[in-house]
Amino acid sequence: MSADLVDDDFIDDDDIPGPSTRGKKGGASGSKSGKGKDAGRHAWEGEFKKSWDIVQEDEKGSLESAVESLLARGRRKRALMADTPLRRSIIRHMFIILDLSESMMDKDFRPTRFEVILGYLRSYVVEWFDQNPLGQIGIIIMRDRLSEVLVPMGGNPQEILSVLSDKRRLEPSGEPSLQNGLVMAKGGMSHLPTTSSLETLIIFSSISTADPDGPVTIHNVLEELVTNKIRTTILSLAGEIKICRQITERTGGKFGVSLDQDHFKDLMWETIPPPATTIQSHTPITMGVKNALSSANGLQKGGKTPVGDLMVMGFPIQLPLGGETLCSCHGLLKKGGYLCPRCSSKLCDVPTDCEVCGLMVVSSPHLARSFWFLFPVANYGVLPIEDVMNSSTSETCFGCDVEFPDASTIDEGVAQVEDGVSPTGRYRCAKCSNDFCADCDLYIHDTLHTCPGCAQ
Repeated sequence: MSADLVDDDFIDDDDIPGPSTRGKKGGASGSKSGKGKDAGRHAWEGEFKKSWDIVQEDEKGSLESAVESLLARGRRKRALMADTPLRRSIIRHMFIILDLSESMMDKDFRPTRFEVILGYLRSYVVEWFDQNPLGQIGIIIMRDRLSEVLVPMGGNPQEILSVLSDKRRLEPSGEPSLQNGLVMAKGGMSHLPTTSSLETLIIFSSISTADPDGPVTIHNVLEELVTNKIRTTILSLAGEIKICRQITERTGGKFGVSLDQDHFKDLMWETIPPPATTIQSHTPITMGVKNALSSANGLQKGGKTPVGDLMVMGFPIQLPLGGETLCSCHGLLKKGGYLCPRCSSKLCDVPTDCEVCGLMVVSSPHLARSFWFLFPVANYGVLPIEDVMNSSTSETCFGCDVEFPDASTIDEGVAQVEDGVSPTGRYRCAKCSNDFCADCDLYIHDTLHTCPGCAQ
C-alpha cells in the first residue's frame, strides 16, 4: 500500500488547515444552512474580526497616519478622566491577594502568566503610591490551598518591590483558596479605623477555589466583608466565576476578565484612582473629636459642632543619618528615620501608623499631593478645524511651545472629531482659553494635575 493511499484513508478534510469544508458536501443543502453567510465556515469564524484589519493604508500607501491616530486615541482616553468633584477617600489601605497556583504557569500570556503579572505588579505599586501618597499596601499569596502574608501592610514601595523581585519566594504550586485569602486580608484590616478606605485587589488565575471544609464557608466570609465595608475587586485571568462576581457586587468592587495582556493592564490601572465613596454617618471617633473641640472652644452642650469629619494625624520629625537606633516598627537597628510627635517612637518610613500609640504619621508633602483627585483639572475641549480657521489662535502649544500642524493643509471633509481626538492637534482649556497639544494634555491630567495657564 502506497503512502498516498494511507494519507487519503486516514486524513479527514476537517483536519486540513483552512476554512471548514462542512456544509459543502451536501451541495444545495449546504447553501440552505448558510442562509446568506459563508456556508463553508463556522459561526465563530465568520464573526471573528482580525485586529490588523483596523489599520488601513493612507493615499500614499503608508501606515504612519493610522498608527498615529491609534496612539492619539489612547492618549486622549487616558486624559479624559472624570472632572466632577466627588467624595473620595484619600487614605487607602489595600491588600493585593495574588493567586500563585499552578495555573499561573500557563503560557497564554508570554512567556507565562507568572512573569507578566509580576512585571505589572512592580509598575502598579510605583504608580499606586505616586497617586495615593497616604495609602498603604500589603500582599497576600494563595497557593497549596493556603494563604500567606508576603508583605505586611505598609507605605514603603521599595520594600514591596524588593520582595517582588525575589522569585524564589513566589514559586507557583498547588491550588488557590479564595476563602483563606479573604479571611487573612480581613484579619489584617481589623485594627484599621473606619475613616480610611479598606480594599482588596485579587488577581485570580484559576477557574476554581479549594476552600476548607467546616461550618464557616466563603458565603459567611462574604457577609463579614460587607459588614466591615471592605471593597473587593477581582481580576480574573481565565474566565468569569460566579462566586467572584457575587463578592464584587456585594462589596461594591469591580469584576473584570482579561482578554489579553494589554486589557489586563488597563483593568489593573483602573483601580489606582481613589474610589468614590458615599457620605456615611459620623463614627463615634469623629463625634468624640467634635465634642472635644466644642468644649475647648467654650461652646455649650447644645452648641453647634464643626462641620465635616475630622481625624487625628501627626507630622513627624526627621532624624539625621547618624548612628543606628532601634525602630519600633521592625525592631531593627537602622539609620535615620522619623520621630512620632506623640510618643517619640522611631519610625522607618511615612506615611504609617505608629506601632506604639496608633497615631497616623504623615508628611505635609504627602498630604498636599493627596488632594489631586479631590480637585481634578477640568477636561480640555476639542478644537475643530472650523474654529482654528475662523479665529486668531496661537501657532504653538502653551505648555511645550511646539508648533501645531498647519490648519490650511488639513482637508475639511476628512478632518472630523473622532473618539475625542482633535484633527488639528489642539485642546483648549475652558477657563484660561489656552491651547495645548495632545502630549501636554495627557501630562497635565495624568502627572501635573495643574493647568499651567490657569496657574498664571
